[in-house]
Amino acid sequence: MMKCKIISISHKPSDWEKQALQFYSKQLPNHFQVSYVEVKPFSSKSMDVTSTLEAEGVEILKHVDLDAHVILWDRQGQKISSLGFASLLRDQIDCGKKINFIIGGAHGSSKKLLESSQLILSASELTFPHRLFKIFLMEQIFRASTIHINHPYHK
Repeated sequence: MMKCKIISISHKPSDWEKQALQFYSKQLPNHFQVSYVEVKPFSSKSMDVTSTLEAEGVEILKHVDLDAHVILWDRQGQKISSLGFASLLRDQIDCGKKINFIIGGAHGSSKKLLESSQLILSASELTFPHRLFKIFLMEQIFRASTIHINHPYHK
């Protein structure tokens, strides 16, 4: 069983987001289980960027599973291809590990969050809205599942 948790700084998903996430979730094989945690963004005129990052990082870490392989998505991370991502998931499945994916906030990720992650990845040089990135990540998890079984979805 592959258990993935996506922890993100975001508001509750809108209907279109839920539909897109469900679209990919329903297509995943039964041995893939994905859950979501939305951590409300911190925004206060009295907080500077560093304080905001630290507060968001503390809240995110409260939801991280102690026995999980933690992967942080951050623009500072290393680039990864779909095939590399599929291989990474396969390795974790083979080890029987849970994966916690973290999508940081609008200002990035705190130093503590960067240090607490086993792997820091970047999907692109582009900047994406968090709402869309969560959907992109779900699509990549689905794509990885098709790569594992040589399904023609990934061409």
